[in-house]
Amino acid sequence: MNKLFKIISAIFILCIVFSCSDDDGARELAKYGFNYNSQFYVLNTASYVDENVEDEITPSKLSIVLSNVDLANSNAISNVTKLYFDFEGITLVAGEIAEIEDYFIEIGGSFVRNTEDENFSYVNGSFLLDSQQPALAATEKKAVINSITENTIDLTFSFTRADGQVFSGNYIGLFTDDSVVPEEENPEDPE
Repeated sequence: MNKLFKIISAIFILCIVFSCSDDDGARELAKYGFNYNSQFYVLNTASYVDENVEDEITPSKLSIVLSNVDLANSNAISNVTKLYFDFEGITLVAGEIAEIEDYFIEIGGSFVRNTEDENFSYVNGSFLLDSQQPALAATEKKAVINSITENTIDLTFSFTRADGQVFSGNYIGLFTDDSVVPEEENPEDPE
């Protein structure tokens, strides 16, 4: 009986060892983000919005949001980290983004339950970088889309605040297109 137990235990241990090997397609969730005050802030989700979905020839504002949580499906979450920037363009393409118009980096945001209903509202945290606040504005801004497919993006970023603080990092992985596509008008439906 004792010998049988040892054999079963050895087989069980071998199964565990081989099942825990590295998966080539596995994603390292804490790999992408930026450092600030000796702390690493994770950015493991990405989304994109194109404000002009009517046609593919008129430039419009394109924005990218990197976060540590899925902002579209979050509730009762605290310590949200977000990096946002926008620029003029027609669509996301590989290359350096020439002119970043609006941007911010925020840490410590949270989703809190509304008192009047079961929904959640977002409460801002602390801004480390913000184009709308002169003291937090960047003197240098750079973002490069290294590669992009229909649903994956590889990008690097670097923002230097006026006081010399540098926020740089990268993101490689899935991204969602959160652009609002207008409903098609039905010619038979008079309005």
